[in-house]
Amino acid sequence: AYQGKKYYVLGGTVSNYTGLTLYEGTWYDLNAGAVNTQYTGLVKYNGNWYYVEKGILNWNYTGLTKYYSTWYYVYKGMLNWGYTGLTNYGGTWYYVSGGKLNQSYTGLVKYNGIWYYVEKGCLNWGYSGLTRYNGTWYYIDHGVLNWKYTGLTYYVDCWYYVENGILTWKYTGVTKYYGTWYYVQNSAINWKYSGTFTQNGHLYQISYGIVVG
Repeated sequence: AYQGKKYYVLGGTVSNYTGLTLYEGTWYDLNAGAVNTQYTGLVKYNGNWYYVEKGILNWNYTGLTKYYSTWYYVYKGMLNWGYTGLTNYGGTWYYVSGGKLNQSYTGLVKYNGIWYYVEKGCLNWGYSGLTRYNGTWYYIDHGVLNWKYTGLTYYVDCWYYVENGILTWKYTGVTKYYGTWYYVQNSAINWKYSGTFTQNGHLYQISYGIVVG
């Protein structure tokens, strides 16, 4: 150490080395021979990228870090190119794809056995409604896929019938929603239908999609 800074000494003289170096069990980030205590971010060393915090490699850090204009996912001090999933950063959950934050993705993501709804790269806890994933429509309840829900939900100017969290397009019958019974045809309320409908031995009188008797 000299004048409050730590330097890299090689062969008895200070070297202008820039990069990572190991000293007494700790990896330091050097800039022109001095420990770069002002830097926090990624450093490349022997083909891998490592997370440095105030000049010291932090093996305990897992989360996001920004390098130039891109956010990367770090796992236990190393950039993990293989990771795809969710990670928490600053109290918000983000979607990572191939080690990078993917801000263009909107859809479902599975994390620890639960499916979550991501909107533009962020987990949206406020969303309740339908979302499409791999050709199937699912019901989201406050950001989480609700496999237990059976009933009606509103989506893009239409009411749909969901059964066990999935819109099957197959259901035709009556269903109750907030005290009113509706007539559903092929999993959507048919507001144009007026007439009768028999279900489970009961005869229902329907007027423009609503059961009236």
